[in-house]
Amino acid sequence: MVDTVTKNGAVVAVNPSSLAEPAGHFDRAVRIGDFLHISGTSALTNLTGTVEERTLPESFREQAETTFDNIEKVLVSQGGTLADIYEIRVTLSDRDLFGPLNEILKERMPARGFIGSGYVAGFMAPHMKIEVEAHAYLGLTTTGR
Repeated sequence: MVDTVTKNGAVVAVNPSSLAEPAGHFDRAVRIGDFLHISGTSALTNLTGTVEERTLPESFREQAETTFDNIEKVLVSQGGTLADIYEIRVTLSDRDLFGPLNEILKERMPARGFIGSGYVAGFMAPHMKIEVEAHAYLGLTTTGR
C-alpha cells in the first residue's frame, strides 16, 4: 500500500508503506505526471525512530546497497525500476568513496543513460556515508512499458 496525497491536483506525494516515516517534514517522493522525484535517501530510510535512534550499518557497501534498495522500493511503489532513473545526485562523506560507489552503480544500474552529480558533505546522522536523490521517468520506454 502506498500513501499518496494530491497537492494542487498535479503534485502527488508518495510515501510507500514499505519504508519508515520520514524523520523530517518531507515526503519520500513526489510524482508529477510521469516524473518521479525521490528525496534524499539513505540506509536510514527504512528504519523507524528519530535520526539519532536509527542505527546505520558500518560498511560503505552495506549503506550504499541499502540506500539503493530503499530507492527501489519507492520506484516499485509507482511501477518503476532503477532502470527508469535518468538522474542521480549522490552526497558522500568522503571523496575516496567515489570508486566503490562507481562499482555499485555499475552493478545496480548497468545500462548507461542517466546523468549524475556528486558532492562531499557532512550528514546529520553520525556515521552516515551516503545519501542519494534520484529522478525517474515512468512513462513509455523503448521496451513499451
